[in-house]
Amino acid sequence: MRIGIVGGGAIGLLFASHLSGKHSVTLYTHTADQASIIKRDGVRLIVDGESRQLTGIVSKGLDDGILDVDLLILAVKQYHLPHILPRIKGIQVPLLFLQNGYGHISYLKQLKSPTIYVGVVEHGALKHDGNTVEHTGLGVTRIASYKGELEQLSLVNERIDHFPFAKSDDFHSMLMDKLVVNAVINPLTAILEVENGGLITNSFYYQLFQDLFEEISDILEVENKEKSFEHVKTVCRATAENRSSMLKDLENGRKTEIDAILGHILSEAKSKGKSDCLTSSLYKMVKGKESQGG
Repeated sequence: MRIGIVGGGAIGLLFASHLSGKHSVTLYTHTADQASIIKRDGVRLIVDGESRQLTGIVSKGLDDGILDVDLLILAVKQYHLPHILPRIKGIQVPLLFLQNGYGHISYLKQLKSPTIYVGVVEHGALKHDGNTVEHTGLGVTRIASYKGELEQLSLVNERIDHFPFAKSDDFHSMLMDKLVVNAVINPLTAILEVENGGLITNSFYYQLFQDLFEEISDILEVENKEKSFEHVKTVCRATAENRSSMLKDLENGRKTEIDAILGHILSEAKSKGKSDCLTSSLYKMVKGKESQGG
């Protein structure tokens, strides 16, 4: 299968690395410089301390235009989508969106493709430089259909070593589950400047962890709070040594996904008349750090 991947960040590089073993992969990067580096040196994948150089991945700058593909994966952050959507608005091939949060769903209505999927990535990935990515935590990519039949996507039926896919019946529930995880872990680790596991092992941070979950789960009207809370804790433990993407963004002076994550939850709280004191405070803290370049 010919797979196009838009985005040369950690997730884009990770997907390109693992999918290139079975598929023809073209990676579309934001800059021509990154595309040139990958074209010259390939992509370097680090797993468990071992490094592999992958030279079969085609790389192009996004400005060069998207060629014929059988599947186009959008692996950019949610705030980049408004700039990319005009380029793919008329594309008829299946599209797979891998953004955090829920706000990107509103964008999908303007697309002409008859087949649109959304996914959540539970792997840990760390981008070292323009062509190097480390697979820091084995997880799964869950995929659900927004429009069209999920069975048409062959990826969900394939077996790729260390890179499993799983089907989800309902995209709304799937994205909400991931949103709760991101909304609790990312802002707290970003402000407290701790690895994910620190939210569990530090008793004071754990109280914040619990309080934030309670507020967010109430705003989002999570049906099974006990199960959801255990899921967030499980993710936290499984990624205990990871530094969240939001923390890394602040450390590197980059824009965060706080608007896509807590911004959506605050909008929900306002429309439902729900209390959002802790969520609002964390949102302002992250935005404050973001405005100062971390």
